[in-house]
Amino acid sequence: MNRNKINFTKSELSRLAKSEPGRRRCYYDTNTPGLELRVTDSGTKSFSVYKWINGKNHRIVLGRFNPDAIQTPEFQKDPLSVLGNNPGLSIEQARVLAVAVMMELALGNNPLAARKKKDGITLGDLFKEYLHGYAIDHCKTWKVIEECFYRYLDHWKTRPVSSIKRSEVQMLVNKLGKENGRATANRTVELLRAVINKGKQWELVDCDNPATGITKFKLKHRDRFVYAEELPRLIEAIHAEENQEIKDYVLISLYTGARKMNVLTMRWADVDLDNGVWRIPDTKNDTAQTILLTGPELEILKNRFANRKSFEYVFPGRKSPHLYDPKKGWHRILKRAKIENLHLHDLRRTLGSYMAMTGATLSVIGNALNHKDVSTTRKVYAHSAHEAERTAREVAHKKMFEKPDETEDNVVEMQQPRKRNIEF
Repeated sequence: MNRNKINFTKSELSRLAKSEPGRRRCYYDTNTPGLELRVTDSGTKSFSVYKWINGKNHRIVLGRFNPDAIQTPEFQKDPLSVLGNNPGLSIEQARVLAVAVMMELALGNNPLAARKKKDGITLGDLFKEYLHGYAIDHCKTWKVIEECFYRYLDHWKTRPVSSIKRSEVQMLVNKLGKENGRATANRTVELLRAVINKGKQWELVDCDNPATGITKFKLKHRDRFVYAEELPRLIEAIHAEENQEIKDYVLISLYTGARKMNVLTMRWADVDLDNGVWRIPDTKNDTAQTILLTGPELEILKNRFANRKSFEYVFPGRKSPHLYDPKKGWHRILKRAKIENLHLHDLRRTLGSYMAMTGATLSVIGNALNHKDVSTTRKVYAHSAHEAERTAREVAHKKMFEKPDETEDNVVEMQQPRKRNIEF
C-alpha cells in the first residue's frame, strides 16, 4: 500500500493510467491521511474516505475528480452538504470534505447515512453507493450488474427507496418476464433486493425491502447443446461469417469450451503460441485454468497474432478495450445456420457433451471445462447420454423394421427348427 501513497496534485492525478480490466487501483494522499483516489478500468477517478476509526473500517465515496469543479456557497459553510451529490471535486475540495467526513466518523456518526435519511435516498444514489462501495470490489460481474440496473431499473433512479411499493416490484417482474424473459425478470428483482439490503446494512435505508416476498418465475435448467444434425450447418455458417473478429471468437469458443468472458478478455500475454498453451489467470471459480491448445486453435491464434490490431487483447473492441458482447454477429450465424434457441454459452456445453460421447472420463471433462463442482460435470454426461441413447435406438430400429436386401450375399438364411414327434 505504501507504494500507492502520493501527493495529490492536479498534474499527478491527471496522468494516472486506468486500471486493469475488471479491477480498480487505489492511491492515498500523503497530505490528508484517509483520502483515497480510486481509478477504474475505464479511467474514472473518484475520491473516497478510507479509514479505520474506532476499530471499524469505513469507506465513503466523496465524488469524482474534477480539477475545475466549482462548489456552491453552502460548501464553505458545510462541506457535508455536497456529500454524495456533487458534479465533482477538485483536490482541495476533496481534502476539505474528507476532513469533515472523518470528524463525523470519529464522533461515531455516519455523515452519509444522516444526509440520506434526512433527504430520503433515491434508488439511483443507493445503487451508486452499492456499485462503488461493494460490487466493483467483490463481484466479477459488476459490469453486468451495472448494465442490468440501468436497463431495467433506471426509471426508478430518482425515486426515494421508501416510495417503491412491493406491488410495483411484482408488476415490474411480471412485465419483464413477458417482454424480456423469465431469467432477466428474476435477475432484476434479485439485484434490487441485494442493493436495498446493502443499503439497510449501511443504515442508508430504514424502510422494509420492497423486493422481498416477490413471486419469481420458476426456471428450467438449461441443457441445450449443438445436436449432431445441427453441427455441420453451424460450422458452415461460422466460416461464412464476413466479420473476422466474430468468426474467430465463435470458433475459439467452440474449440476451447472456455467461458464467454474469458474468451472476450483473452490476452496475448497469457497465450504461449510456441508451446500451444493458454493460461487463464482468473476464472469464475477464482482459480487459474490452463488450456493446451490444439492445431485448429493455434492456427486461428497465429493468424490473429500476425494481423493483430491490439498488443493487449486477442479480440479488441471498437468502443471498448476488448470485444464486449457479439450478439448481432452470433444471431447472424444462427440465422444462416437455421438454428434456434442456441446461446453462446451452449458452445461450452457442446464441447463437454462431445467429449463424453467419445469416451472422455468425468475427471477429464471437468478439468477441460474448469468445473469446480463435479455435479456440474455430471450434467454434461446426461446430455451426451441422451444423444447416445437416440443413436442406439436408431440402430435398433434399422434391425427391427428395415427389410434386408435379398440381393446381398451376406444374408444368412435361417433354418426352420425340425419337427419332433412327441408322445403323450
